[in-house]
Amino acid sequence: MIVHVWCILFLIFGARGSHGGNILILIDLPSPSHQLWHYAIAEALIEKGHNVTLLGPFSDKQQKSEMYHPIVIEDVMKELEKSEDLNIEESFMNKNVISIMKTFFDFSCLICSHSYHSKGFHTLLNYPSDFKFDLIIIDMSMSACFYPFIQKFKYPPTIGTTAFLLPPHLSGVFGNELHPSYIPFYHLQFTEDMSFFERVVNYVVTYANYLTETYLKNELEKLARETFPDMNSMQTLERHISLLLCNLNFVVNQPQSVTSNIIPVGGLHIKPSKKLPTDLQTIMDDAKDGVILFCLGTNARSDKLGTGIIQSLLKAFGQLKQTVIWKFESGLENVPKNVVIRQWLPQGSILSHPNTRLFISHGGALSTQEAAYFGIPVIGMPFFIDQRITVNDIVKRKLGLRMDSQSVTTQLVLDNVNEILKNPTYSNNMKEISKRMRDQQNTPLETAVFWSEYAMRHNGTNFLSPRSRDMSFFVASSTDVQLFLLFLLFAFIYLSFLGLKKSVSVVSSISKKKDKLH
Repeated sequence: MIVHVWCILFLIFGARGSHGGNILILIDLPSPSHQLWHYAIAEALIEKGHNVTLLGPFSDKQQKSEMYHPIVIEDVMKELEKSEDLNIEESFMNKNVISIMKTFFDFSCLICSHSYHSKGFHTLLNYPSDFKFDLIIIDMSMSACFYPFIQKFKYPPTIGTTAFLLPPHLSGVFGNELHPSYIPFYHLQFTEDMSFFERVVNYVVTYANYLTETYLKNELEKLARETFPDMNSMQTLERHISLLLCNLNFVVNQPQSVTSNIIPVGGLHIKPSKKLPTDLQTIMDDAKDGVILFCLGTNARSDKLGTGIIQSLLKAFGQLKQTVIWKFESGLENVPKNVVIRQWLPQGSILSHPNTRLFISHGGALSTQEAAYFGIPVIGMPFFIDQRITVNDIVKRKLGLRMDSQSVTTQLVLDNVNEILKNPTYSNNMKEISKRMRDQQNTPLETAVFWSEYAMRHNGTNFLSPRSRDMSFFVASSTDVQLFLLFLLFAFIYLSFLGLKKSVSVVSSISKKKDKLH
């Protein structure tokens, strides 16, 4: 309690003497990698002289600083593990897209409920309502849990973020036209080159998700009103969020049009490689035949793949000349001599090493962006969410291969690894992507910081919002005009048909009269 009081006093009195602002970052999604993405923003803002308060599930795991004030939403993972009604891993792996959307809905409600009952949440709730935040940055990826803090702190400039590429519902929220004709929905096994019937499915699922998210906000509003009885509607609070920083990088991800209030900053988490720990540095330097990095990110775990899959991987790795460095979260026996097991790995630093030849990954957006930046081809093993479309795009552009976890065999692993290592196409294509990513006027992180400070300087960026943001899809897409014109066309055709039929009838009648006269 004393610590929290000190933080409040420091922010109120200590920050006023500096040129920096007080910035509040709100994250409800319990994903370590996504918190790292947001902390990259926080760290850059701190370096510019701003005080940052971050409310999130793992906010205390980051580097300590006098200008960084973490408020932890505690025990999130324990709460998820206790839930008997929600088997997240199985539902996300399920190929039934309706089931996956339902899981997201239930997951969002569970996260919100836990957050509202956490000590960390109430710590921020107990801040005085006249406390001044100069900017709120809110993660919009999962839910609208923390929208009411916008009203509590008197509507400071607010911007949104998402590390999930650009979800369709957020694209629509900011007035951007959806593109289901060539942007596949996350949970479908499509690429941007869809057949007609695939486009039909993609269209229906994309807009079904948009409607589901609208319903979710209504349900979360009911939950939020138990704590914030006088809050405005979620839609009203969301409309105050004037800008979206999204994890798109059009060099790596599928190009698409975005409105002026959506800023792509994909890859902002990528940093210059740091020196490796001594043991790993020696292993990497001595790997004359190259290194293969195997890492499934922070949410999927290698030790949960199953005994059969793990043994198939070990048998395959043992037959390779390369050194395999594998992020494996628990102990593992009978490991081949060329396989190095670590519970944690500095992924970026390993990818940047000149001896790295291949990255076996889950295909998450952040990991894929890192692989592209350092020019390392990928074998993607996708599990859920955006990983599927990311890996499908990797395959389509010949940046790597796909290997589904459930179909892993020793021979399949060997075939895929040898194809990547012996065919220079994949490595050359990734190196070209790397050149393009590095050839930018500003880094993605510099762009994110600029727009964050821009929003503070100009009291938000609502002047960048297109008129479409306040229109229904029916009007913004001109569907009403198209239907009206279609009606006129059918009316014209119908009237022309009636006129022709009448003319034929008249001509026929005249002809019959003439026949009678003769």
